[in-house]
Amino acid sequence: MSTDMTSDGDKSLYENWKKIYPSHQPGFFRNLRWVVYAIELGIFFLLPLVRWERPEGLPSQAVLFDLPERKFYLFDLTIWPQDIFLLAFLLIAAALGLFFMTALAGRVFCGFMCIQTVWTDLFLLLERLFEGDRKRRLKFDRSPWTLRKLLVKTGKMLAWLLVSLLTGAAFVFYFADAPTMARQFLDGSAPYPAWFTLGFLTLTTFVMAGYAREQVCIYMCPYARFQGVMFDEDTLIVAYHPELGEPRESNRRKRTAMGEGVGVCIDCNTCVTVCPMGIDIRDGQQYECITCAACIDACDEVRRKAGFDARLIRYTSMREMKGEKIHMLRGRVVVYALLLALFLGGIVYYLLWHVPLEMTVIGHRQPLYIVQSDGGIQNNYTLRVLNMTANAQQYRLRVAGMAGAELAVAAVAERDERGDPVLRVEPGSVNAFTLYLKQPAREVTTGRLEVVFHLLARAPEGGVASYKTVFMRP
Repeated sequence: MSTDMTSDGDKSLYENWKKIYPSHQPGFFRNLRWVVYAIELGIFFLLPLVRWERPEGLPSQAVLFDLPERKFYLFDLTIWPQDIFLLAFLLIAAALGLFFMTALAGRVFCGFMCIQTVWTDLFLLLERLFEGDRKRRLKFDRSPWTLRKLLVKTGKMLAWLLVSLLTGAAFVFYFADAPTMARQFLDGSAPYPAWFTLGFLTLTTFVMAGYAREQVCIYMCPYARFQGVMFDEDTLIVAYHPELGEPRESNRRKRTAMGEGVGVCIDCNTCVTVCPMGIDIRDGQQYECITCAACIDACDEVRRKAGFDARLIRYTSMREMKGEKIHMLRGRVVVYALLLALFLGGIVYYLLWHVPLEMTVIGHRQPLYIVQSDGGIQNNYTLRVLNMTANAQQYRLRVAGMAGAELAVAAVAERDERGDPVLRVEPGSVNAFTLYLKQPAREVTTGRLEVVFHLLARAPEGGVASYKTVFMRP
């Protein structure tokens, strides 16, 4: 038995999808959205093209996620695999930022910053350029197929495809040198992963922004489903004020005859036709609403033309609609803000103060120690030094915790004024050195001895590192 029928068997429980034709509505919030879109799109498409001067041998791209080398380059910063915990901090901070915005202003992220909204609006702009505004698009889609219709539809599809292709290419450029990868795409020599990523993102962008549109927000994105738990009575939402607009009346003569007994809303449905989600804001708060404020711009224009002062649709809160004073500074907002500041501050502190140097010292086990002919004891170690700066560094190696220690490094003859070995490590490199640490016979006692190796860069930017290990004795 089919499960898509009601008990009376004559009505489907599932409504067929209907294409939404939102009107273009100029206004303050529309202009604000275009500004935000321009910033987001500009950053996304132009950032991988920005060049950055680095030492020879390092990439000259300002932002590059070099997966084969396991390094992320962000202008003067280099993120190493050891810094991967920053990604967790960044994801937590992003979630907290989303919670903060939601608690404060509802789904303002969805309406102004979400990539689905940005690209959908960009595709709608191209659709209007080829097919016209809402009424023309409705009429055009219902008209029979002609040569002109075929050419217009083809032109629109090609424009969508070009934007989708550029989107996929821009994403790939973040993971490889952009000019080099662009040439490889043009001559067909790009690696398979690059082609796959380009094709996948081109296809998904074309489908999601061109056809799925509001369906992504309603059915695919989980944010619309759990946003309600982050709302409270003080959360800013886009809402219709029924106490001002009801009862509605579109007939001017009836409005005049009814006098004060009629609401301000003239039932023009402009707020419905501009909505990219296809909802009627006058039906109350709905999870489909992405707080884009297109209905505010539409209603403001109509009321100005009609000569009304009251704003029927505006940013408000459930508390304000009850006639009470809104509370912007409240517990959950403060907690989200403090946690967000904590994680962002932690990231900034680490990037500013972390030491760009790592060392490990591993003792040789075969043999654990060597008894020299003069009675001294020698241990051998492998020292690994990671230089995380952008320049070659010279490091002085010292040992502490051992009386009369004699330290030598295989194949390294250079020493400083104190007689400490000087090690040279290229930028972004890990070098291994063999160490010989000897304790003279006059200082030898029995048992293990804790020693600490210190590595000190000659240049201030090189940093200082220490490593504690043991010196084995009989």
